[in-house]
Amino acid sequence: MAEKFGGKSTPAYRLSSQDASFIYADTNNGPLHLGSIAIFEGKVDFQALLAHVEERLHLVPRYRQRLVEVPFNLAHPIMEDDPDFSYDHHVFRHQLPGRITEGEAFEEILQTYEVPLNRKHPLWEMHSFENLVGNRTAILWKVHHCLVDGVSGVELLKVMYDFRAEPVDIPQPAEPWTPARPTSPVRRFGEALRDRISSVANAAINAAVELAEEPAVAIDRVRMASEAVRLIRELSSRSLVSTPWNAAPVTQERVLAWSKQPFSDFRAIRAAFGGSINDVVLTMLTEGAARYLKDRGYDVEGEEMCVGCPVNVRHKEEQTSLGNRVSMMFPVVPAEPMDVVERLKLIREETERIKAHGSAQAIEVLMSMASEMEPSLIAAGTSVTRAAIDAGGALMKWTGWRPRPGGLGLSPFGINFIATNVPGVQIPLYLNGHMCLDMVPLVPLGATLGFGVAILSYRQSLYFGMMAAPCVMPDVAQMKQFAEEAFADLKRRATKHTAHVVHPPEALKAAGR
Repeated sequence: MAEKFGGKSTPAYRLSSQDASFIYADTNNGPLHLGSIAIFEGKVDFQALLAHVEERLHLVPRYRQRLVEVPFNLAHPIMEDDPDFSYDHHVFRHQLPGRITEGEAFEEILQTYEVPLNRKHPLWEMHSFENLVGNRTAILWKVHHCLVDGVSGVELLKVMYDFRAEPVDIPQPAEPWTPARPTSPVRRFGEALRDRISSVANAAINAAVELAEEPAVAIDRVRMASEAVRLIRELSSRSLVSTPWNAAPVTQERVLAWSKQPFSDFRAIRAAFGGSINDVVLTMLTEGAARYLKDRGYDVEGEEMCVGCPVNVRHKEEQTSLGNRVSMMFPVVPAEPMDVVERLKLIREETERIKAHGSAQAIEVLMSMASEMEPSLIAAGTSVTRAAIDAGGALMKWTGWRPRPGGLGLSPFGINFIATNVPGVQIPLYLNGHMCLDMVPLVPLGATLGFGVAILSYRQSLYFGMMAAPCVMPDVAQMKQFAEEAFADLKRRATKHTAHVVHPPEALKAAGR
């Protein structure tokens, strides 16, 4: 089928250290792909869907490339053209059983999402689920994290979907696509050896030049790296609240609860109490988690929780690039329920403190320095960890053990859960003339992180995809309920606050002036 796809062959490229880290950390029970479930009105014809993807694939040539590892892990893996590329490996049709609810349909979709991607082929899949209740079609995307982060994942959707209902004419390449010839193991070994020598030499030369020509910049980089090490040491040694979703390695099963809230409500809360939209999001999620823990009988008095928040660090010229360009920030907040406005105030102060210290930038500098670590050592270390995590998950599944308040569990390493907030598209997207009604983001889980939230803005709403491993959190719907109740409390307080604020023009008018 290769001759059907337009465009020249794509040069092979080596994964960056950050991209490769998601390959090294990948496990059977914690596959590191992310994605989305887009719900379209009407029935999307599958053959038309195939043609739609086919005419656009040349715009994202990486999606015709497979992962190829280097002998002895001398360097990070490369991506090169898949000589056996076929839509049969990537685009799939599913017929949902009749008379099932939306919740039951999502359970079936999740069974497809939780399966690891096949590394023999390019690391993405697209699944069409027809017969969704209400005459709708669900489109599931699965893309490995080594190819995209949240921001570049949205850029992919902008390419694959349309901004209007009318068909869009996509210019096609003049020549058919012919995959480049696969590289031999000997060649890959030689190129890896060359790249490693070149990388180490260039890093040493650049460091020397920077130290000689811009010593202040070099010293600042060392200072920021030291700050990042201090931050990581502090996080790893901090005593965090005991949670069921951090109590044991996860199994492969996943459950999902999703929520949709008007973007205007977040703006109103921000206008009333200050902070950023992300501060409001974190208030909603952490207060929901605190109420969940207290309701489940966990000791939360005086305890803290830490949320891992990915931060986009792309420069202006990198905004549409694929791959990963993220750092992290780690706000720490009370783990016991509290007044929601007070929580928002604490979170705003915490995130402002983190930004003032440049913590995300410090983590980025440390990651760039760590990129020169030997890939063979990274791969060897993570392979042992992966085996232990999968074994722990298998034991969990076999024994049926469930975490209980006060019971034996594994302490989380530095964070309790991930909350990744990605700016999306504020106007409707279309697929073959069918409008996308809702778009639910999906986040990967792994190790002892059994709960995570992906947040995506679409059509003037914020969508929350709350993903959990049922072995440690079978009742993620209850977590969603507590988070929604916390958000409703914030909205009521913001409305009440705004009603009591008298703006100067209104005051003058009331005085008859």
